[in-house]
Amino acid sequence: MAEFTPGHLTVSAEMFLDHPAEAIWPLLCPVREYDWIAHWRCEVLRSESGVNELGCVFRTDFPDHGPEVWLTSRYEPCKRLEFVRTGPDRVIHFVIGLSPEGGGTRLTWTHHVTALTEAGNEGLDGKPETFAAQTALLERMLGHYLATGEMLT
Repeated sequence: MAEFTPGHLTVSAEMFLDHPAEAIWPLLCPVREYDWIAHWRCEVLRSESGVNELGCVFRTDFPDHGPEVWLTSRYEPCKRLEFVRTGPDRVIHFVIGLSPEGGGTRLTWTHHVTALTEAGNEGLDGKPETFAAQTALLERMLGHYLATGEMLT
């Protein structure tokens, strides 16, 4: 058996939204993301409340990543949200931190990505640029929804 060395990468990006964390927090939920992310699809497997909570488990299957299972591993309303996200080629510790700033909120999005396969190692290439672009798009979509109550299409 060939020896496999898993690659690891941490990427982080920030966004600022001119809204309080109390308005943003409920939208950082696998159920509520249907309201503001056009391409969002998931299957909630476990949630006692019907929305995100500590221990919530859901599944996604996006073409660029394949099937992944997410677990909400930390849930501090309006402050910090963490997921463990795993699929066949990688595991991600996904952290979202919220901090009040002026009348708005600064969000820091961080992915700690560890490859599980050679394909996972290859997927680390270009990740910082892709992550920055994805976060910028999320900022536009979330900001638009908070301002208008409508999804950006």
